[in-house]
Formats: sequence, C-alpha cells, structure tokens
Amino acid sequence: MELQDAISNRRSVKKFKHDMTIDDNALYEAIEKATDAPNHGMREPWRVVHVAKDRLGNMSEDITRFAFPDSPEKRADHYDKVTKLGGMLLLIMKADPRQRQNRENYFAFGAFAQNLMLLLYEAGIGTCWKSPAYIFEPKIRKALNIEDDEILAGFLYLTDLEEPMTKAKRKNRDLISEY
Repeated sequence: MELQDAISNRRSVKKFKHDMTIDDNALYEAIEKATDAPNHGMREPWRVVHVAKDRLGNMSEDITRFAFPDSPEKRADHYDKVTKLGGMLLLIMKADPRQRQNRENYFAFGAFAQNLMLLLYEAGIGTCWKSPAYIFEPKIRKALNIEDDEILAGFLYLTDLEEPMTKAKRKNRDLISEY
C-alpha cells in the first residue's frame, strides 16, 4: 500500500456489527513502528495500554460504574458495544507543566497517533478514536491507572475493515496562501 493511499483512504470505523478478533502481533508491530514519529527533541510523551478482547467486558464494568452510576441501561449499552470490538488502546500522553514543552508533547503525540492509525489501517485493522467526556473524571482516571501527570487522550477502538469505506469530501482545500 502506498502512503498516500493510506492517508487518503483511512477512515474511522464506527460500525461494530459483530464479534471479531484482531492480530495482536500486527497490533504490537504497528505500535512499535508508530514510535518513529517526529518527536520534538527525542521526547516520546506517550503511553499505550492494550485492552485485549477478553478484557473489554471487565474494563467496561470498571469505568461505567463511575461514568453512568444511575443508568443500568447506559452501562449495558456500553458493555454491548465495546465487547464486540477486537480490542482497544488507551492513548495516554505525558503532561508537562512548562507551556512550550507541553505543546511539543501534543505535537509529538499527534504525530505518533496518526502514524499508529495509518499503520493499523495498512495492517487491516480499523480504528475509531473516542474521547467521551467521562475520561476526565478522577474516579475513571484512577480505575484506568492514569497518573496525575498524564492525559488520557482517548480510546482507540480496534475493529476490522470489512465494510467499504466511503470517502467524505474534504472541506479544507485551498489552504495555501502567499505572504
């Protein structure tokens, strides 16, 4: 696959219709390769936690008791959705109290995350980045072992690519202006 094809055709996979599995070796290889991202002064401000398919139910139960304490329906819906995935990654970024370094962490983390999603697409693994509001809740951060100096950027849902991907027309064309 050509790089431009991956950039042009990778899309978030939002339909999780059936139980499926992913190749953990391909996943780990993509994570390793993604670390070649530009990283602003050799900083690597990321940490990835893999939630394997057989642990998705436990993870859902651990977080939804805090995310939806008064809604058994929402807890059940979350459990049903995530347990159909092939796995999940928690994308975690190191925070830095220094403004410039923290900004560079964001840039490096974004390059890593983009590399990761492109490499997973190339390996036949679909992704969808989710960042629900409850990821900021202290009890959920604690349940997921997120340190005080870390930012839980979101969950990267892992699924297959069997659905044909439709390419949305991009709005950001003609971005170049001259000085």
